[in-house]
Amino acid sequence: MERIHAADVSAAGGMYGFGDLILYIFVICLFMIPTFFLGRVMAGFEGLYTAYSQLLVGISLSAPVCLSVLHFGKNHVSENLASLCLVRLVCAPFIVVGIGVSRIVARFDRAKKLTVYALLIEGLTMVAGIALLVRG
Repeated sequence: MERIHAADVSAAGGMYGFGDLILYIFVICLFMIPTFFLGRVMAGFEGLYTAYSQLLVGISLSAPVCLSVLHFGKNHVSENLASLCLVRLVCAPFIVVGIGVSRIVARFDRAKKLTVYALLIEGLTMVAGIALLVRG
């Protein structure tokens, strides 16, 4: 087995970074499989699935907060918080897929409404982030 040296990584950092990205996407997709089945099981219990839907709304509300922190707090926010917000926004497409699947398996009206709200918040934040990125 070949050892990875620091000089190799610094010479071809983008290639190693892309390999790490592919690994992260693979792990996220692996976690989505049991999440789908867990969501289907939880969908049969109204109280539990409503609480889960409220959690999804709370998670989706973190996206506009992170976008506003990155956009408005350029020089006023620590680098760690900015990195955390950037990672949260990069994970947004996977969160949208998770919320979309949760909406599909929802059986109760209140849970359906909450998951639609979460999907709208997350989707509109992604659109706003792309618009801010294109605008410059």
